Amino acid sequence: MDIFDILGPVMVGPSSSHTAGAARIGAMARTLLGEEVADAKLHLYGSFAECWLLSGGKLAGITEDAVDEHGIEIDDETALVGTVMEPNLESVAALSPDYVILSADLPAHAELDSALTDMQIPHGYFHMDNVMDYAKIMLNFCAVNDPDGEKYDENVTRVLKRIESIKQETAEKLSGQKAPTVLLLRAYSTGVKAKGEDTVAGAILKELGAHNIADDNESLLEDLSLESVIEADPDYILVMTMGSEENAKTYMAENIENNPAWSELSAVKNGRYIYLPKDLFHYKPLNRWDESYAYIAKLLLNEDA
Repeated sequence: MDIFDILGPVMVGPSSSHTAGAARIGAMARTLLGEEVADAKLHLYGSFAECWLLSGGKLAGITEDAVDEHGIEIDDETALVGTVMEPNLESVAALSPDYVILSADLPAHAELDSALTDMQIPHGYFHMDNVMDYAKIMLNFCAVNDPDGEKYDENVTRVLKRIESIKQETAEKLSGQKAPTVLLLRAYSTGVKAKGEDTVAGAILKELGAHNIADDNESLLEDLSLESVIEADPDYILVMTMGSEENAKTYMAENIENNPAWSELSAVKNGRYIYLPKDLFHYKPLNRWDESYAYIAKLLLNEDA
């Protein structure tokens, strides 16, 4: 018997049913196995691999781009198994992993379900948009790897406490004022789109009391209309970049900023047209989520970020 015989072969998480008994599951696993399970062979992807490491676990395998983009250091015992968008099923199977952790948001991962089930390889699908998603995932992982709760306290409890403090302070300072208006964009080498609360920055903006103009005009999420932006004239224009930041900025310069009306927007004239740091807003910030909140809070309060 191994730990994931206890957790079950397929778990789509995190949900309340999974997190409510996470600590009890971890304790049960250690009791039944008669040992700590931090060395359990797992196979993970992307930000979830970082979460597993933060909880004290070890990796059996990981995708190549997760290593390159997230800067995860691996040893000779950790296998590379394709890319996030094209995981190599043969390489996954060759590891005989105790558990495979996949993204609920990627079609390529969903397509692995039947094959992994046929091979009787336990696997689960997880989703992470905001800090509470992160906290729930860490609760599951720490239940397995962190019996004393030290990793959870360090990487989650501390972060959540600081976030609450930031939210309270920001609410107090913005009290009685009109909610700051924001246009949140994601730019890349061939385009740009407005984004909502299903992003790290979007969720934080909402929690800190800012108003995303895309909430008033959902068509902006599909097609960025400069006319609609000019009409709304947001206080802030915040840009996340995907891929090469240099190429994204080139696209913005050649296709958006070259419009004379752009320079007349309040956000541009007041120096509030800002590119957000990729490590805090493109990638999931994990145990640095409080830094992401602090960065946005300082912008909204006109403090130096």
